[in-house]
Parts: sequence; structure tokens; C-alpha cells
Amino acid sequence: MLTSILGARLSWYQADGWVFDPVTVGPDIIEYTLAKGPHAGRHAIQHFYYERVAPGVETTVWYEESGALVHITWYLETQTTHRFWAIPAWLAEDMTVYRGDNQDPAFIEKIRKFISQRQDWPRHVGDDDGYFEVI
Repeated sequence: MLTSILGARLSWYQADGWVFDPVTVGPDIIEYTLAKGPHAGRHAIQHFYYERVAPGVETTVWYEESGALVHITWYLETQTTHRFWAIPAWLAEDMTVYRGDNQDPAFIEKIRKFISQRQDWPRHVGDDDGYFEVI
């Protein structure tokens, strides 16, 4: 069993069919590539806040460049997750615009343009469950 999500390298599967592979969880960043899902091909490095809630239960939370909020609860013993998100209205309309790499200045400029020209509210919120495998 993992003793912490920090330092792990994972394949991560969500109930809605999204697959993040690979996922690397550092001491203060998560790096992921979305292999399957509405914006497959997205690569991102996100700086997160971390907390150990209880032995074997940890959380990470971050804001993405779009303003989306993502919160993950990691259950280490069962290797399962619970994900909560709140995304801007413009992103919920067409998730394919999120394909790209958040380390690419052209991608960031495209997202900033959406933020400045499109409606943020009402936020679309949701949650789902998933599981992960250590790779």
C-alpha cells in the first residue's frame, strides 16, 4: 500500500471514462496527461494544496488556468478517488477547447481569451469516483 500520494506515478481512471495517464504527484505539483475524455491530449502541470486528512486519506486541490477548481480525495488503501470540480460555463459548453499543454504560451493565451470574452457563471459543478494504479 502507498503511504502517501506524494511521489506517486499513476494511471488514473474515472467512472465517466476519463483516463489520466500518466499522472505524477510531486511534493507540490501534479502533472497529468488526459489519455481519454472530452479533451484528450491535454497535458498540465498544476500547483496544488495538500492535506493528510487521516491515515491513508489525503486530499489535493488546485485552480486550473481556466479558473476551474479541482479537488481530489485519495484513498490509499483501496486506491480509489473522489473528484469534485467546478468549471466555468464557457468551458462546460465545449471541453475540447481545453486540449493542449498549459506550459505552452499559445495555449495560455487562448484560454485567457476565453476567460475575457466568455461567461464564467453559472459554474458547472460535479463529482465522481475513480481508481488508480501505481505505475
